[in-house]
Amino acid sequence: MSITKTYFAKFFTRKLAIKFVIPIFAVMLFVPSTISSFNAYGQVGERDCFAPLTTILDSSYQGPVVVDSYWVDQGTSTTSDTTSNPIKKEIGPGEGASVFAVVLNNRGALPLQSVTAFLNLPSGFKPTGESANPQLLEKFSQAAQAANNPAVGNYYGTVQPGTSFTVYFNINVLPSAKTGTFSTTLVANYNQQGVIGQSCTSALLNVPFVLPGKVILDASAGTTDIPPQTKSDISIIIENKGSADATGVIATIVNLGNTKGGTGSTGSGNSVVLSSSTTQLVNLGANTFNIGTIHAKSKAVISTTVYPSSSASGSTQEIQIQVSYQNGWGKLSNVFFNTGLVVAPNPPQSITLSYLGNETTPLITAGNLATGSFAVSNNSNNTMSNVIISLVPQSTSVSIVGTSTWTIQNLQPGERQVLSTKVFAANSLINTPTSFTLTANYVSRGQSQSNSLTLGAFVEGSIKLQLYDLSVSSSGGTPGITGNLLNQGSTTGLFTTIQLAPSPLLDAIRAARIANSTNDQTQGGSGFQGQNAPGQGGQGFQGQGGNRPRGSTQQFIGDLTPDSPIPFSIPIRGISSLQPGMYSIAFKVTYADDLKNSHTVILNGTVNIGRNLQSTNSVSQPSIFDQILSPSIIGAIIAIVAVAIFLTRRKRSKNKKLKLVAQGDNDIVSIFDSVKKKDES
Repeated sequence: MSITKTYFAKFFTRKLAIKFVIPIFAVMLFVPSTISSFNAYGQVGERDCFAPLTTILDSSYQGPVVVDSYWVDQGTSTTSDTTSNPIKKEIGPGEGASVFAVVLNNRGALPLQSVTAFLNLPSGFKPTGESANPQLLEKFSQAAQAANNPAVGNYYGTVQPGTSFTVYFNINVLPSAKTGTFSTTLVANYNQQGVIGQSCTSALLNVPFVLPGKVILDASAGTTDIPPQTKSDISIIIENKGSADATGVIATIVNLGNTKGGTGSTGSGNSVVLSSSTTQLVNLGANTFNIGTIHAKSKAVISTTVYPSSSASGSTQEIQIQVSYQNGWGKLSNVFFNTGLVVAPNPPQSITLSYLGNETTPLITAGNLATGSFAVSNNSNNTMSNVIISLVPQSTSVSIVGTSTWTIQNLQPGERQVLSTKVFAANSLINTPTSFTLTANYVSRGQSQSNSLTLGAFVEGSIKLQLYDLSVSSSGGTPGITGNLLNQGSTTGLFTTIQLAPSPLLDAIRAARIANSTNDQTQGGSGFQGQNAPGQGGQGFQGQGGNRPRGSTQQFIGDLTPDSPIPFSIPIRGISSLQPGMYSIAFKVTYADDLKNSHTVILNGTVNIGRNLQSTNSVSQPSIFDQILSPSIIGAIIAIVAVAIFLTRRKRSKNKKLKLVAQGDNDIVSIFDSVKKKDES
């Protein structure tokens, strides 16, 4: 019996040691290291889970299941209670560090504790925060094997049966991420209270991973400038700059005009203020626009018609728009945008007044009726009516002799009319400026407007030149034309010069010279042909100016005062070769007025060529015989011959007396006496 008991005691002791003692020692050796590892991350009581993955979610499954998943604000606590319902957030590519929430529900009959989840991330996403810590991932190395790019989330509370809870994952959304829904998995490790012999259970769950994108709306004015007092169509551009489509978009103009100091109210967001408190801008078109869908990276345009008042010219006007839409999660949102436009100022000169021909300094001749012409132009885009033009001189010495007021019923855009009148200025205003005021009153776009212009003018005197007493006279043996130049005007002609101009008289002289030149060449023989040959220079007509009459080309007279004649004399060689008769002659007179402007006039007259006119300056050059037989040379020759005869006779007388002495005449005294007496006689 004792042997049997001893055997059985040893048998059961060995069995118990194998079944209980050895596992207890193994657990005692493993648990401290595990606890120290958890304590290193501040997660006491958490144990590694080596349970096999549960992949069949049937009616017998007693664990957590995925209810929903979405993105939330980063400020959301990662230990939210089961009653919280975070707002879904729009996340688009390149968003950066974001928080992804996975909502789970405890389907089992036992409470859950210490839930750790590993979310497998698709391409374009990276774990961040504690999920990016490699040491933390090593702690869950076995469970993380089912996730290729895992992000870790934890829930440390107790989850009662049938209760939902949320696990949050820190994820970096890269610019390479794509919007849409991705199929991914989540490995959930959890403990069930009251289960003996099972410390941890692991489940592989499918998670709908959605990157919805983000709707980013903006509004701007497509029309930036409109004219005042004119109905204008304006456009407003609503653009979706985001990565998600905006659906169910409705745009409403809730305020229009210069709202500074205004009292417009938007109410619930559907009220419309048709104009500002100052009624500077009124909406004549639609206010609400059902746009529908604005796809990502696209835009929609809405249009309406507005009318700015005259007081709005040169101002900025605000447009406030309310846009309601559904974002990527289908949530209804409302945003307000402020944009604006500029009302152009009224043109400073819708009607243009100007001198005809764009003259800058018109001249009025004193003592005469002068014609004043100017243009009236409509340079706007609107018809002008009841246009009244008036012209008023600013000096009492100037009078409007003609019409001074004009009425134009309608002046169409771009139309131009020329108006003229007669003006008289007294001589007392000579060499002085004067001015006129030209005023235009008209109606444009229902508004009375006016424009005025000061027209400057300069009063000048008149210069009227007249020739008289033309005749032919000789001065120093050279014939010429003499006469008088008279200024019959009212002011002095300055720096006056006179010279011959082409005329029948000069043509006749030229013809006579050509005829004389031909006769001289015919009768002069070969000895004179070379001197008078055309083109050889010499003393012929060609060498001394050809066939043109020679004389002073220009004569300076000076100032021509009114009513004071000034004589002139212009020599003309060759005039003696003309046949007697009346000849037409022309003179070119150049002078300057009071403004030092140069003027040139041609004055014509007639002159009588008489029969007794003697030429003192032959056209042809004197011949050699004429030079030899000139009076001075002949006188010199006669004097020389007389002296030679006298000296010859005296010499002969002396020689004769000396010959008598040589022949023996002893009465030398008597001889010399006779010679002396002879010389004295």
